[in-house]
Amino acid sequence: MMDDFMRRTEDGLRTLKETATGIAFNLEKQTRIARKKMEVMKVRRIVQKLYAEVGEYVYGEYATERPITMETPFLKERMISISRMKSEMREMEEEIEEIRGTEPPGQTAGPGGGEEKV
Repeated sequence: MMDDFMRRTEDGLRTLKETATGIAFNLEKQTRIARKKMEVMKVRRIVQKLYAEVGEYVYGEYATERPITMETPFLKERMISISRMKSEMREMEEEIEEIRGTEPPGQTAGPGGGEEKV
C-alpha cells in the first residue's frame, strides 16, 4: 500500500515536472517567434520606406520629363537594398517556421507516439 502511494506520488511529480518543462519551453518558443516577427516587421517598414523613395524619385523624373534609368546610383542602391532586405525577411520567416517545429526535449512523439525523443 505504501509502495503504491509512493509510486503514484513519483508519477504525479514526474508528470508535473514534464508539464512545467513543456510550459516553459512553449513560452520561450513563443517569445522567440514574437521577437523574429518584430524583426521582420522592422525590415518590412524599411523596405516600404525605400519603395516610397523610389516612387517619389521616379515620379520626379517623369514630371520633369527626364529619362529614367535603373543605372542611376540612387535607384540602383535602393533596389539592391530592397533585394537584400527581402532575402533577410525570407530567412527570418524560415527561422520562425523552424522554431514553430521544435519540440521540448524528452517529450513524447506526436499522436500515438509514446517514445521519448533521443
